[in-house]
Amino acid sequence: MPRTRKSTKAASVWNEVAELKREKILQSAVDLFYQNGYLPTTMDVIAESIGATKPFVYYHYENKAELLSEIARRTLREWLAVTTHVTDQSLPPKEALSLAAQQFTMIVLNMYKLVSIYYREQLNLPKEVADEIAGMRREIDAQVRTILAEGKKTGVFEFEDLAVASQVVTGMVSFVFAWYREPSRLSKEEICAQMVSHVLRSVGATTTPS
Repeated sequence: MPRTRKSTKAASVWNEVAELKREKILQSAVDLFYQNGYLPTTMDVIAESIGATKPFVYYHYENKAELLSEIARRTLREWLAVTTHVTDQSLPPKEALSLAAQQFTMIVLNMYKLVSIYYREQLNLPKEVADEIAGMRREIDAQVRTILAEGKKTGVFEFEDLAVASQVVTGMVSFVFAWYREPSRLSKEEICAQMVSHVLRSVGATTTPS
């Protein structure tokens, strides 16, 4: 039994080290894709940027498309987690939309490089990954529509078309990446607060909840 526990612990440490190496490669790819674009960036350049060999990079990622896929998946998983968390709480519509907009915006601010890469390079995703991402986007949209529909039903929100309102809301917060840069004149919290106000006004709710 002691040998078994030792083997399990060793395997756990090895997995942690391997994950750290994968993360280091991914973060390098994020910086290079963001600065130079996906297509011009080679696996050789990624390896060189972290002082590693190309076989080292290929050991952890099969190819460049796998790196791009992980960037896209990570972005959409974070967004989906927000809308799922908010809708699961059964909050009043205005509070739910405010919380979703605040958390969604904070994710974009914290991950603006990944979000930028996703939007700019999504046509280069493998088809199966693009289909997976599209499924997550549909789920996010459905959850946002649920919040908006409830708000309109109860007279809290006022808008003409549910589909358009949903796209306005998600587009408004997700495209923060297009203009946000560090260092910023405003804090992330200040930007989030302003985005919540803009989102609420876009659906006819002009008073931000306390």
